[in-house]
Amino acid sequence: MKKSKFMTALLAAAFFTISAFAANPDKDIVILYTNDVHCGIDDDIGYAGLSLYKEEMKETTPYVTLVDAGDAIQGGTIGMLSKGGYIITLMNQLNYDIAIPGNHEFDYGMDRFLELSKKLNCGYLSCNFTRKNGKFLFPAYKIISYGNTKVAYIGVTTPESLTSSNPANFLDKKGKQLYDFGGDKLFELTQKAVDDARKNGADYVIVVAHLGEKCNLAEFSAMNLIANTNGIDALIDGHSHEVTPKLLAKNKDGKEIPITQSGTKLKYIGKVVLSKDGNIYTDLVAEVPQKNGATKDEKIEASINQIKSDLAATLEKKYGESSFDMNALDENNKWYVRSSERNIANFLTDAFRTVMKTDIAIINGGGIRANLKAGDITFNDILTVQPFNNKLYAYQISGQTILDELEFGVRKLPEMFGGIMHTAGLTYKVNTGIPSSVVVNEKGFFTGEVNGEYRVHDVLVNGQPLDLNKTYTVASISFFVMNHGDGHLFKDAKIIGSKSPMTDYEAVCEYLNILKGKVPEDYQKPEGQGRLIIE
Repeated sequence: MKKSKFMTALLAAAFFTISAFAANPDKDIVILYTNDVHCGIDDDIGYAGLSLYKEEMKETTPYVTLVDAGDAIQGGTIGMLSKGGYIITLMNQLNYDIAIPGNHEFDYGMDRFLELSKKLNCGYLSCNFTRKNGKFLFPAYKIISYGNTKVAYIGVTTPESLTSSNPANFLDKKGKQLYDFGGDKLFELTQKAVDDARKNGADYVIVVAHLGEKCNLAEFSAMNLIANTNGIDALIDGHSHEVTPKLLAKNKDGKEIPITQSGTKLKYIGKVVLSKDGNIYTDLVAEVPQKNGATKDEKIEASINQIKSDLAATLEKKYGESSFDMNALDENNKWYVRSSERNIANFLTDAFRTVMKTDIAIINGGGIRANLKAGDITFNDILTVQPFNNKLYAYQISGQTILDELEFGVRKLPEMFGGIMHTAGLTYKVNTGIPSSVVVNEKGFFTGEVNGEYRVHDVLVNGQPLDLNKTYTVASISFFVMNHGDGHLFKDAKIIGSKSPMTDYEAVCEYLNILKGKVPEDYQKPEGQGRLIIE
């Protein structure tokens, strides 16, 4: 298997001595894992490559387990058009043994998620996902026996789900919270699952988490989970899309526990080995060795091709073309659009404002999910950029609320934050030398209060200073404004016009029609047109 010198250096030392709890297995236990696939079923290694590698591992040891650490069913057109159904079908074909829900498993609504959870053969695990009455929706853990060795897999889902998925999914019709993810009890719930698994004979405990090493709510990071617990042997992570062969974090007893994460969209296959030699090894597999001249499982590849064929007529329809790239991510898959103005955000917000005929348009950086490359722009491209099926409305919003929400959106700059606001019809500057003074509650939601100097200044609406006492018309998606996505509040927003709106992607299709299919050269500058100036 080929690896870069950098990756080889990182992985060479990616092992450590096993926990004192554990009894050595009679043969290596190989745990293959994926995280944040986001519908990338044939990106990079792809599901077909993963399936072949899994079979190759079975030739070296009978103990091979396949695990998913969340965010598999959303993030691409194949997921959106089937509301996750195609992805569940493929996961069943790959015979996943363990899966946990990430925050984006809930994006199609709770009813659909619960329906899909019953269709997933292995089911989901989560020790901290409950109804508000405290009832757990899934088992906290699952124990798998490998000869005489028992391994417990504990599921942990990020409490950020309440804001980073559609918050409305977790509420009843009256707006009361129906579901919870543990919050300040996250560590307690995890420890309880660990202790219970040990009592039930687990020799090893592997936490499969969707937390992230870097996340919006740092108190819920993978490192903090380890620091506040004991009895965990390794943590397989997701959520933050980081490429982490091994990160050691000290647990409550001072013992170093490995955390590992494999990026996103199957760039790598994650691998944890509970070795018969008394060590635990972590690895990231960059490419699948050929087997009989093949690097993919033919059956899985055929299933993927059939799905793509079924959708081809719809997805390949051309709506326009561009002579230049419009990128949300850089060459290392880091989210430009969550920390700076980008031309793709300007293009999308202009589409919203033009089609909805409003003073202003806004979109959250986290709602822009892919690049638009130079060349033809197909329906597939548009859906890949905006895969959430968000409804687009026109609102009335006061100038004061607009200012406050801009301030909340830049509270983490220069760090990335999905709630950063991109605009059309409005420009603003940000002084990052001023500490953020926005007030958030324990779940990360904006309270509407700013207790100090604003970072945001020189806000102009169509060239004129923002009037805090004026009401403006604003085009935006329901996730962001109505449902408090990314923790935003928009306390005085009122819908105007149609109660049966178009979707965000339909607005882009309509905008391309207005532009006669040609993206103007005005959008060519990658960093945009001075709508968001960071000082």
